[in-house]
Amino acid sequence: MSEEDKSAMPDKVQKDAADADIVDEAVEAPVGKEAVLDAAQAIASKEIENKGAPIGDGKHGKKKHKKANRKHLAIAAIVIIAIVAVGGGVMLKWHEQPSFCSTFCHIENTYVANYSQEQGVVGTDKYGNTVSNTNAMLCILHKHTNATAKPEIVCVDCHTPPVTELMGDGVTYVSGNYYIPRYERSASKMQASAHKDGTTFCVNPNCHAYLLGQDGLVDRDKLEQTTSKMAFNPHAQHHEAQEMECTVCHKGHRASVLMCTSCHEHENVEVPDGWLTAQESKELMDKTF
Repeated sequence: MSEEDKSAMPDKVQKDAADADIVDEAVEAPVGKEAVLDAAQAIASKEIENKGAPIGDGKHGKKKHKKANRKHLAIAAIVIIAIVAVGGGVMLKWHEQPSFCSTFCHIENTYVANYSQEQGVVGTDKYGNTVSNTNAMLCILHKHTNATAKPEIVCVDCHTPPVTELMGDGVTYVSGNYYIPRYERSASKMQASAHKDGTTFCVNPNCHAYLLGQDGLVDRDKLEQTTSKMAFNPHAQHHEAQEMECTVCHKGHRASVLMCTSCHEHENVEVPDGWLTAQESKELMDKTF
């Protein structure tokens, strides 16, 4: 076949024709083992030239590409893990701050504002009522105290509900199935999800541990001794069968109440600064709800 005829053919046909010429040359030569090997080598060399790469480089290149991809994925995974770890640490730290509560749950705004007031001044309770001394609200009185190793007591130091309760609160908030103002819960109700006695809300290994008895609950005799020097001891066991929870008198986000004044025998008992009598408390709650 002439060179002019070959040039008029498509590339693929030209390649086949070239290969055929090589074979023809091998056939025209004396038949022998060396001739066959020479022809095969010539075809292989031609194939290499057409591909423009040494034999095996295509596969080797793919392997390199795969290794590069795996390396990039590993780096990306490490970066993502680092970001998640740092972000998780920041989120955990923020979770301990009052601002976390008011950011993710707007109905907590009044409670955080209530907590943020100064100690020993005229303030307001969670319902917006005036309190003559903010120390009458335990969230403020306990905020800065020397009674614990922590320099500041924050929301999660007292409110430690299990994950199931937090999830339930989240669903309630998103669905809007709640009332404003919110009802006041007793210590027993706040501890119910954790299956703990109501008194453990205030008396536990982390807070007021000196009042713990052998059974892990508040020891009423120890409690009575803490206020034994007062003219009227509010913790005296006048009615042994009536063991009230701490939160009956000690309120977290509103003025505490001296419930002893609900009995006619103690109507004239001196009430601590900022506190309310039982009757004043009843009137306030009736007005609020």
